[in-house]
Amino acid sequence: MRWKDEGIVIAAKKYGDKNLILSLFTKNHGKHRGLTRLTNNSNYKHQISNLVQAEWSAKLAENLGFFKCELIEPPFHYFFQDRLKSITIASLSSILEKVLPESEPCTVLYDNFRYFIDVIKRDNEPWQGHYLNLELLLLTQLGFKLDLSKCAVTGAKENLQFISPKTGRAVSKKAGDYYADKLLPFPQMLQDVYNNNLQNSYSYQEFQLGLKVTGYFLNKYLFSQLNMKFPELRNLMLLF
Repeated sequence: MRWKDEGIVIAAKKYGDKNLILSLFTKNHGKHRGLTRLTNNSNYKHQISNLVQAEWSAKLAENLGFFKCELIEPPFHYFFQDRLKSITIASLSSILEKVLPESEPCTVLYDNFRYFIDVIKRDNEPWQGHYLNLELLLLTQLGFKLDLSKCAVTGAKENLQFISPKTGRAVSKKAGDYYADKLLPFPQMLQDVYNNNLQNSYSYQEFQLGLKVTGYFLNKYLFSQLNMKFPELRNLMLLF
């Protein structure tokens, strides 16, 4: 079997003295792993977030197979001096590597991830909303879409201030005030992201609130279900 596709490097692990196990998030073949030879420029070519043109081959579809990769773009040098951006890319790559099913196309998520990398390369460009959007898309892709469009109790679309940790549905201020200590906050930034308003700029504190909400559901629906520890890199994003 053989196919060619573009992909983003999300993990690379040394295997023996001469090989790497490379994990790519590809446009048309989803997350895919394969062996690739170690070379003098392996660390550069296989840097997390690199965009590559990949050829995968194996005798059988269920085999690990082999990758041959040509570097298209190495975006890391645009943001490696920004610690939060670097941790964000590493964290997202780690999450995708752990929870995406093998070889299942996720084209919308891939396109948004690639666009996010383009956004994060630019100085002074608001990127945090695009990141939260990726986490919401990931939940949706894996069957755990949050319904934040209206109040789960009253059906109202105004004054949505809470999210139910049990159902992932929005709750209005009127319906949720009495139970506020048992509900998650619904920050304005997350409301805007949910409604596809991704260009606005927010404080880091507002971004933290959004991260806590999406992180809660990533852990509940994905990591806990897979019996995996929530990534430390993702927790580091809350400490700036």
